[in-house]
Amino acid sequence: MAKNKKTTIQDLANYANVSIGTIDRVIHNRGKVSEAKRKKVEEAIKKLGFNPNLLARTLALGQQFMVCSLLPEASSPDSYWTLPKKGIAQAVEGHRDFGMQLEVFEYSLFDETSFVKMADAIIEKNPSGVILAPLFEKESHNFIDKLEERDIPYVFIDANIADRKNLSYIGPHLKGSGFIAGKLLNSILGPSDDILIIHIVKGLENSAHTAIVEKGFKEFFQAMEGKVRGKISSITIPTTVESELNRELTKYYIKNPGVKGVFVSNSRAHLISRYHALHDLDIKVVGFDTVPGNLTELKKGHIDYIISQRPVFQGVTAVRVLFDFFVYKKLPESVQFVPLDIIIKENVDYYINFQYQ
Repeated sequence: MAKNKKTTIQDLANYANVSIGTIDRVIHNRGKVSEAKRKKVEEAIKKLGFNPNLLARTLALGQQFMVCSLLPEASSPDSYWTLPKKGIAQAVEGHRDFGMQLEVFEYSLFDETSFVKMADAIIEKNPSGVILAPLFEKESHNFIDKLEERDIPYVFIDANIADRKNLSYIGPHLKGSGFIAGKLLNSILGPSDDILIIHIVKGLENSAHTAIVEKGFKEFFQAMEGKVRGKISSITIPTTVESELNRELTKYYIKNPGVKGVFVSNSRAHLISRYHALHDLDIKVVGFDTVPGNLTELKKGHIDYIISQRPVFQGVTAVRVLFDFFVYKKLPESVQFVPLDIIIKENVDYYINFQYQ
């Protein structure tokens, strides 16, 4: 690789298969690094033509990069949203010596006004860049308008909004993830079994990404071309309070006893599977993401498949995109789909050990 190529520390980390923190410790000769890892990093620096002096000059100019993240609040330490936030925090820490700072803002998935309040607070900060999960579409458009007026670059994770000027979207192929969920659920159901899609969100009308996932799910069955399939219905439950959620499920199942398969369109499948187990219901479940509640229910056999969207990786990649843009003026790919991993009871431990090593 040419010596003048603008190699990043993330490139070094990828090449050497080590963390950004390890790269930082080797470059600055501090902290403990095994000899094997040090040799890998030194080889990467040589092979990729990395010039740390470029970053040193950036620091000498006193440049600071304030990144603001605006993601849903984590309802508990085991919530899905702790995972992309973990990735963002880790990546910013790895770039801290190069002038990057992070300020975290959170909004409630059940209160659009909280999104508006946090978005306005970010605008007042006038940050260098923003990482955004645009789950309230209307409010996100208004926020994005203000970012673009001020030439503040921004990156989407987890959900995308088309025809905006975001640097990149980093997340799942939404329709594809729904299609895969449909194929998985169909594989473990009888041909005439009814299916229920459950959205646990404030309102489907302002959650375009959720509607896209449902569309992908239904497209799988539409592609079956005449094969017998039971009824496919969907409901939206605007709460994560289990007593309220259970009440809604009870009312639905009393009226629809033919349901044998459920697809939960977000990371809260464990709430549904716990209800099934409590009432001794033999209903297959497919959901998203390796949050602790889902993993517990998967190991118990109450969830059949989990589709992982690599949320930690999404957060790390979003920071890398902004850093490369700040320092190198490097434009990323406009869409960066993450792999969709299929997790079952038999491979879950291997996957978790690999994902977080």
